Amino acid sequence: MQRLVLVALAVLLTAPVLGCDNPPEVTQEEKDAKFASELEDADARIRNNKPAEAQKILARLLKDRPDHPKATALLGKAHYAKGEYKEAKGLLTKATAATPDDAETQYILGETLRYMDQFAEAAGPFRKAYDLDKENSTYGLSLGIVLLKAEKAADAQAVLVEVLDLDPKAQDGARTGANTFLGDALRAQGKLDEALRAYMKAQTLNQSDKKAFAGAAFVYEDKKDVKHALDQWSAYIQRDCCSEFSKTVAQKKITELEIPADDAG
Repeated sequence: MQRLVLVALAVLLTAPVLGCDNPPEVTQEEKDAKFASELEDADARIRNNKPAEAQKILARLLKDRPDHPKATALLGKAHYAKGEYKEAKGLLTKATAATPDDAETQYILGETLRYMDQFAEAAGPFRKAYDLDKENSTYGLSLGIVLLKAEKAADAQAVLVEVLDLDPKAQDGARTGANTFLGDALRAQGKLDEALRAYMKAQTLNQSDKKAFAGAAFVYEDKKDVKHALDQWSAYIQRDCCSEFSKTVAQKKITELEIPADDAG
């Protein structure tokens, strides 16, 4: 009997303890799948306006894979969403260097630079985004705007004309904006009649586009057509009574234009 007890004890001592086995080793495939899942989670949080939550996830992921381009791009987008443009610029520049064919990241880099008032520099990534996706009129419109702000009116004109020709989605908002900024580009080059046609087309497409009325008013002033300039400024004020521009520019313009020439000194 004692011998049987000793044998049983020996078996118990040498048997593996339930629950104490070494866990199975995680394969690289499983690690990659988990990493990809967390990237998707971070991306979703950014798109759902939760960039701070995304930053925590991405900071952890980048500790393991510091040069991962998508994680880097997403962290840059999270900083952009929070208005942290300096941090966003560095990360997005790194990400676009690694994956230059990522149109969305190129676009966000351009937006970041635009918010930093670096218009000439913003044209580069906007151009790449638009070249990668010609059907995206938003990319083309953004490129045209920064070229205009960088005082490259002729280049802006060429892009905006192309946007109007290539916009297959027929987005009225994009077309309207393109016509208004096209008017600005033409006016900057002294092409007043063409500019006026662009502004009028923008007004036809969208009567609430107050910038199209301001642009047309400036053109009429340049053409010394006081009556039509007054009409356009009045139409602008109907759409914007109280902004700083309305008070300091539009309303002042009406007052000045209504003064008869012989009373103005």
